[in-house]
Amino acid sequence: MDITQRRVALGMQLSVLIAGSLFTGSLVYMLHQEQQSSIMQEFNKEYFLRVDSFKETVMNNLSALQSLAVLFKVRPNASKAQFQHIASSILATKVGVQALQWVPQVSHTHRAGFEQENRQNYVHFAITERIAGQMQAAHNRAQYYPIQYIEPLFGNEAALGFDLFSDQVRREIITTSRDLALPLVTASITLVQDPQKQKAFIALRPIYDNLSLTVADKRANIRGFVMGVFKLNDLVAHSKLGKNEGDIEFVIEDVTDSMQKQILYHNQLNSQGQQQSWLDVWGRNWVISASPSYNFVQSRKSATPMVVLFIGMLMTLLMFFYVRLLYRRQIAIQQAVRIKTRELDKANAKLLTMTQVDGLTDVSNRRHFDMQLQKEWRRAVRVGSPISLVVIDIDFFKEYNDFYGHVAGDRCLCLVAKALSQLAQRACDVFARIGGEEFIFILPDTEQVDAFCEKCLTTVVALEILHEKSSVGPFVTVSVGASSMRPDNESDSAQLLETADQAMYRAKEVGRNTFTVKTLVRKTDDTACTNQAG
Repeated sequence: MDITQRRVALGMQLSVLIAGSLFTGSLVYMLHQEQQSSIMQEFNKEYFLRVDSFKETVMNNLSALQSLAVLFKVRPNASKAQFQHIASSILATKVGVQALQWVPQVSHTHRAGFEQENRQNYVHFAITERIAGQMQAAHNRAQYYPIQYIEPLFGNEAALGFDLFSDQVRREIITTSRDLALPLVTASITLVQDPQKQKAFIALRPIYDNLSLTVADKRANIRGFVMGVFKLNDLVAHSKLGKNEGDIEFVIEDVTDSMQKQILYHNQLNSQGQQQSWLDVWGRNWVISASPSYNFVQSRKSATPMVVLFIGMLMTLLMFFYVRLLYRRQIAIQQAVRIKTRELDKANAKLLTMTQVDGLTDVSNRRHFDMQLQKEWRRAVRVGSPISLVVIDIDFFKEYNDFYGHVAGDRCLCLVAKALSQLAQRACDVFARIGGEEFIFILPDTEQVDAFCEKCLTTVVALEILHEKSSVGPFVTVSVGASSMRPDNESDSAQLLETADQAMYRAKEVGRNTFTVKTLVRKTDDTACTNQAG
């Protein structure tokens, strides 16, 4: 072999080596990118699963205030024992709640009597404020918001009687919550009584003596606030977000004030997270930023690229088929993940439907009705369109149940619900069961409902459901009440619902198997006019 042939052979060998190296290198790079993409897909799925769990945990714990608010709505002068009974049962089930409090409004003229009355429960009770780091008697003010009850009391004794109006931050959120009639959450605070100085926040819900529409009414009718102190560490720990074993690094920030962002919780995230999710927590905007940790990435990496590199330098052609097989396997895995994801989405959609459908009659339930009413109400306010509610109640249904039995009563409810639901012909119309034998229609963009009410009456009578105990007629009948309104920013959907309910009872009073319509008209002097028919 002459030198020229040797050079050609060497050139071919070098060409094969270079070509094989370039091909193997490109293949290894492609596998690496595919692997990184798969890891990020798994991270995103795990991240959103844990964020949803954390959000559900937060909102579930905040619901404790609603349970406590019911006590003071039903019993305006609830005793210490009643408060402790309800609060202790809540604390036993809500792991993230640090403390629950009742904070009434007390005017200066009633201060002495209020203090004297509460000394029956707490010997040294007084309305106090923090002065120079010490709890002292509060200065005279027109009104106070002292902590009257607190559970648990142990470890929180110093908070009893503390006037929240003496603290600027608490005064601002109390004023805002009172004037807007909204439950609100404070920015993060540090629990001074906690040796670990954990981050926490305060949530409060206003309680009014009467239905209040204007700010002046709200200030005049405010009874007080139910409040809760929540530890962020506990909320995280009892959600899937806190069970990540270091595989995901994340930070929870309060970004309500963009100029003064607050870190509520952090788990070793030193750089900007690759994923962010926004949470609306009763007036506060939280952001959860997250990135996969080094362990998360490494535990999901395989040695395939290195194996491909090693074998590819020796046998490029065999490695090519091996990579194709591996790639097809990866496609199959991704397809299986997509199928499982679609199944999970279908299951979630089915679960959502179950929570919004009445189990007996298979029509919308009260929860779905409340959601749709608020949605259509906001739209009506925004565009200035009318909205009507039609309340339907089966006449003498108790007598029907007593005479025919509950099985027949359930069948009657189903037949009436099915017949009435067919009257909701527009996509925006909503028909729901909101009580035992009570149904309701939401009719957006509708102001004249007399013909519709008449159709409800004839539809039920046409079913010819025998009712021997009815004094109206031989068949099951209904009483219908309706109300219509063109709402504005100062009106309340509860007023429309209450008016429709009153109209329904009026229909019962005038003989049943009839309807009554009341139209609410807003005037410049903020009064209401009523038009009755039926």
